[in-house]
Amino acid sequence: MRKVILTVAICGETTKEQNPNVPYTPKEIAESAIEAGNTGASIAHIHARDKQGHLMFAASVYSKILKQIRSESDIVINCTTGGNTFKEKIDVLKINPEIATLNCGSANLRKKVMINTPEEIEKTAREMHDRGIKPEIMIHSQGFVKNARELIYQGLIEIPPLFNIFFASGGMEMTTRNLVYLVDSLPEGSIWTATGSGDDAILTAVLALVTGGHARIGLEDCVYIGKNKLAESNAQLVSKVVKLAEELGLEIASPDEARKMLGIN
Repeated sequence: MRKVILTVAICGETTKEQNPNVPYTPKEIAESAIEAGNTGASIAHIHARDKQGHLMFAASVYSKILKQIRSESDIVINCTTGGNTFKEKIDVLKINPEIATLNCGSANLRKKVMINTPEEIEKTAREMHDRGIKPEIMIHSQGFVKNARELIYQGLIEIPPLFNIFFASGGMEMTTRNLVYLVDSLPEGSIWTATGSGDDAILTAVLALVTGGHARIGLEDCVYIGKNKLAESNAQLVSKVVKLAEELGLEIASPDEARKMLGIN
């Protein structure tokens, strides 16, 4: 039975106006990650928010979230570096999460533009390498794969590389053809997951699982558990994907199994 890694994306930029169950405070975020881990998630992908729900990148806030998660869960911690400035991206790395996102290019994402210059990408990858943080290489187009290959060649990304093929509004259209094309572009031996958004989120998770990859789900990616039915929690979304994986004859990796698969010490 193939082991698969399931990432829960806790909150991202979705709002309580979209779903009142989206967590905002450090306590809410940590508790949601713990519950999702208890339900079967291998990795928790973390964004910090202020009380109004705005994204923030203060290392002290991320540290508070991680400390509370670690008091009750061994789930693998994955923090975003998707800040608006280079300083914000680097500040998150100061808490030394096990995994952090690495955007290997610039892209439109929903209603904003992510700017990542070649110099900043290399500096971020070097900072992760020096700190022993596993990059989750975010892929918004094939050019991102090309840039990642160069960082691997430079020795700034350890083997096996971890990729996340990201489908979202303003970016790539989520189709099986696009997924297969990008998977075929990855370096041999890569570990990859795929992320969809909105109505495509659960479908993308299933497509990733049946084509040899890993999956991500959570309130960051979708606020509904079914047609016109708001998800009650991240744990509920995780439970749905766990059941779908089991129906496919797959087994969700435990956090320690995920660490071993990803080469995280």
